[in-house]
Amino acid sequence: MGGRNTHKQYGYAVESIYLIAVLFSIVGGFLASLLRLPPLIGFLGAGFAISALGLDHIPAIDIFAELGVTVLLFTIGLKLNPRDIARPRVVGSALGQAFANTVIFTVVFSLIGLLPLAGLAGLEFKALIYLGMATAFSSTVFVMSLLEEQNRSGSAVGRIALGVLILQDIIAVGVLVASSGRVPEKWALVLPLLLLLRPLVTRLPNRMFRTELLVLTGIGIAVGAYSLFELSGISGSFGSLVAGIILSGHPVSERLFYALISVRELLLVAFFLQIGLGGLPNATGFVIAGILLVFLIAKAGIFMVILQRVGMSNRTAALSGLTLANHSEFGLIVTSVAVAQGVLPPVWTSIMAIAVAGSFIVGSIVATTEHRLMPMLLRLIPEVPEHRLAPDEKPVRIVGADALVMGMGRVGEGVYHRLTEAYGLRVWGVEFDEDRIEVLRQAGHNVVAGDVTDPELWQRVHIDTPPQLVVLALPGHYDALSVLSAIRHNHPQVVIATTTKQRANKTELYSAGTDVAVYLYDGAGEELADQAMLAVSSRAR
Repeated sequence: MGGRNTHKQYGYAVESIYLIAVLFSIVGGFLASLLRLPPLIGFLGAGFAISALGLDHIPAIDIFAELGVTVLLFTIGLKLNPRDIARPRVVGSALGQAFANTVIFTVVFSLIGLLPLAGLAGLEFKALIYLGMATAFSSTVFVMSLLEEQNRSGSAVGRIALGVLILQDIIAVGVLVASSGRVPEKWALVLPLLLLLRPLVTRLPNRMFRTELLVLTGIGIAVGAYSLFELSGISGSFGSLVAGIILSGHPVSERLFYALISVRELLLVAFFLQIGLGGLPNATGFVIAGILLVFLIAKAGIFMVILQRVGMSNRTAALSGLTLANHSEFGLIVTSVAVAQGVLPPVWTSIMAIAVAGSFIVGSIVATTEHRLMPMLLRLIPEVPEHRLAPDEKPVRIVGADALVMGMGRVGEGVYHRLTEAYGLRVWGVEFDEDRIEVLRQAGHNVVAGDVTDPELWQRVHIDTPPQLVVLALPGHYDALSVLSAIRHNHPQVVIATTTKQRANKTELYSAGTDVAVYLYDGAGEELADQAMLAVSSRAR
């Protein structure tokens, strides 16, 4: 900060401003945790409290906030399979909800404008369209924090939410570009070709393990991609997401993800503080913000109806609708653009800030009371006939299985063949790739559709008799640990065998409860099957 610089802002030295921000954030986060709310609610409250002191700006907070969102989107990309976004149900859900939400909310706002509310009175049709679009978006930052806290990032709900959020972000970028009049550079047309680098990147050496190097490299790649896309006239944050997707097929992506978590969460504190620094609106503004919060019920309902139409079960549709029923930072940005253009009165920036913050609080309360809400909600939502459900949403029925193989890739298929041909077991495989499932079934394999890393999978798995053996043929170490914990919880007596790409991970797998852990390159499927059967024989004696 330049030595003993005492540059003052609103009567506060810059050093004091940073100290106030840190202390208020700690207190806010701690109080939120005591109330069993996510700390981010406390950080929002800290921003409002700091604003009440007369501070509406913290030096460089906008830079830290933007860096936080950039790193967040990069880490999202690291976990993303591009096919998850391109699935018709994700595209249909995102586009259908955006259109329906904009139309419905525009009509509703125009009717509410007949009431004596100064903030809504006399708004032109263009302003109502802006509000309809602003309320259509869900918060990427909040939803991802919520999914990770609930351990649902890899679930069907998580994949749907993530796909919808990314497509919403793309729509939002388009809206902002159209609103600003900023035209992307001509060479921006070649940027989608960057995704063609993904197969080449997956073949690069896997030699980076030091945490500090992972953090530095991850932030460097995210910021570099951000800068490239900004220079092209497209959202830089979107560029960091693309960079993450390109790296997602490489083994280092998992280590990058976990190395960046703490840095990402720290930077996102600035993002939530920045929202709160917008200050509080007048009494009428609070009433309008309250109306926007009530309309979250309609927003959740729109998602539920559309998701059921595209083959999601009532449980997945309900959970996804509740998860996505919040207002977004992009909605706040769209509103700010409308205010800057004179389409909306200035008070709408504060109104939307309160609505965004309030939706986070409502979403957190809903998440903590989900176990009580879901039974009531599922009674109100009609069941989707099984023949209309998507393959990975149908009940999984496994009959007469001696062994289960979780993950039917190259190693899993090798285990399957060894157990059936050499040991005469009745084996069932579980696989999430619908194309591969079809190939395996045509080859005569017993395979059911399901993502074994999805915590919700065990809600729809029906096994007539517990198997003797479960084999985890999963590429990700942390995925294996998560699934291992779930299996031990549901079937404590079963023998579990796992594979690992690093010998050092064996100790952690044994501590988590596996009976067999085989280094991936020590004979792959056959060796894993043989050692698993030795464990079964030992257990039987």
